Amino acid sequence: NDVVFRTQAGEEVSGCVFAFDRQNNLLVIKENGSHSGVSNLRVVKANNVREVVSSVQPEKPFDLDLPHVDLERCRKREEKALQQAEMESSRVGQGVTKEAQAIFDALVKTMPCVWRNKVIVVLDSVFVEEPYTPDMCRSDSEHSATRERVKMVLRLERERLGL
Repeated sequence: NDVVFRTQAGEEVSGCVFAFDRQNNLLVIKENGSHSGVSNLRVVKANNVREVVSSVQPEKPFDLDLPHVDLERCRKREEKALQQAEMESSRVGQGVTKEAQAIFDALVKTMPCVWRNKVIVVLDSVFVEEPYTPDMCRSDSEHSATRERVKMVLRLERERLGL
């Protein structure tokens, strides 16, 4: 059955009813995927459905055959997603101020940066400590040119952010 419904959170969901688990009160919806030939299966608690917007009886019986799943392709997608999540989490400072995170977000647009505790590490060689001003940039003498570049970018980004 084709159905469109709104969840308690206001999200509109549309797709084909694939299954209903009466015992667990779960509705399985088959949605169109991001490109042709791909589908997503969404599991929704039935009591999370606020309202049914529309539903259409199927013209022919639903095809219950599931497509072949390429496990190696799934493993690679999972690995890529985990790497992406790891990279994104390294870009979120733990216990830092909103201003510090804004400075980091501005710097990472122009240079590779990661948080190491509350220190911003730029290009694995320049360390920017609280309060994240140009005079708080540290590096060894071998990376002085990089440090000066980071100071300049930091100064400009702080001005742009109004800090």
